[in-house]
Amino acid sequence: MSYDLKTKGLVATIDEQSISQSLLDRFMVIAKKSDPDATANKILQRIIDDDLLAAYARIQFKAEELIKNSQVAFSPEVQIQQSLAANIVAAFGSEMMAEAKKRTGSDKPHYGQTARHLMTDDDWKKLLSDQPEVKLEYHLMPAGQKFAEQLVLRRYRFDANTQGTITLADVYESQHMQGKFQIHQKDKEYTDQQAQVLMERQYAIHWLEHRSGLTPVEVNAFKQIVVDRLQTQGYLEHIGVAADIHAEILYLKKMASQVTREEIKDFYQSHLDMFIRVDRVKARHIRTQDEAVAKEAVSALKQGKSFADVAKQYSIADDRQNGGDLGWVVHPETGSNWLQSLLFFQPVDKVSNPFRMPGKPNDAVDWEIVLVEQKETSYQPVTSESVRYVASQAIAKQKVMQEYLGVRAREWSQANIHIRPDLVLSMKFPDEEVHEEAHTH
Repeated sequence: MSYDLKTKGLVATIDEQSISQSLLDRFMVIAKKSDPDATANKILQRIIDDDLLAAYARIQFKAEELIKNSQVAFSPEVQIQQSLAANIVAAFGSEMMAEAKKRTGSDKPHYGQTARHLMTDDDWKKLLSDQPEVKLEYHLMPAGQKFAEQLVLRRYRFDANTQGTITLADVYESQHMQGKFQIHQKDKEYTDQQAQVLMERQYAIHWLEHRSGLTPVEVNAFKQIVVDRLQTQGYLEHIGVAADIHAEILYLKKMASQVTREEIKDFYQSHLDMFIRVDRVKARHIRTQDEAVAKEAVSALKQGKSFADVAKQYSIADDRQNGGDLGWVVHPETGSNWLQSLLFFQPVDKVSNPFRMPGKPNDAVDWEIVLVEQKETSYQPVTSESVRYVASQAIAKQKVMQEYLGVRAREWSQANIHIRPDLVLSMKFPDEEVHEEAHTH
């Protein structure tokens, strides 16, 4: 990477890709909508980052692994079009509105619509008449598909040389599963709205290509930057670096399956605090019939009364005369019951809040207040399944992060990058934080 670029109008070149000042300015507009403190240096670094990582990911992974394609999600093509249109509006929205007002004399955006068709009862019949009674998934049958391809819901003319149509088939194919369900439910308003959305996306892309003031090279670069962002985010999610906490990451799962016993043992010795188990606790409890009495008991405890005395006064449990003494509660070898689980997680010498015992929302169930007086702990055996699972997952995540940082550092070092001297980037290899989102989706 060299800070030696002096070509007029350019801020950076990455191998064969050129980033102009005009492009950087537009992505600055986008970034500042979510991050008012965004700087040109930070945005340029993100653009270069995405360019390099997306190029690497396209070689290493299948396209559907980078932009997910499933029955419940939008298709990759639709996701790209959505993101592109959203970024165009974010970057040029004020100019688009000003031009529309000047051209039409109205504050309402004008998209060149020349015809609009609303679905009729006869249309629905032709579209859905040959559908099976039981639907395992939503798709159109041959006759319905042919009809959808012929039925025009919107006609538009953006300029003298650009006109087109939005068919019912276009709308249907742009939907995820929930959207297709809406169409199969004959939702006329929803279908009309989605036709309008598609036309507006086409208008945004047309505006970028013909009215934005960007050169054809800059237009193509704008589109590629948006795709690179989607694919880079998809790559990070696929390997587990930026995935949803509840997502099942097959890449991580495979990495975890390859962790050795020796690696688990080393991790265990270095992270013993992660594998503490409660062997037994000495505890007391107060059981009441409802929340109101439980709150009275807590109030009495806060006033300084002993737990044993409050248990004798308020508890309905058989052990109330013993001050709610549960004695030593041993952690069972297999699953613990509700009260045991509560005791094992409760800190020592801290009165718990009142807890409603398990039951249906409208059932009359008891409430519990607990106090753990002593707690004895040990470490889970290094050979236990729980240690193997936790350690292998943690080790896999460490390896994935190291792999990602290594790939990123290598791609930057091997790329032919030239940057304008005043745009010094803040590189933090190898221990930087994982990206934050910068573009609009």
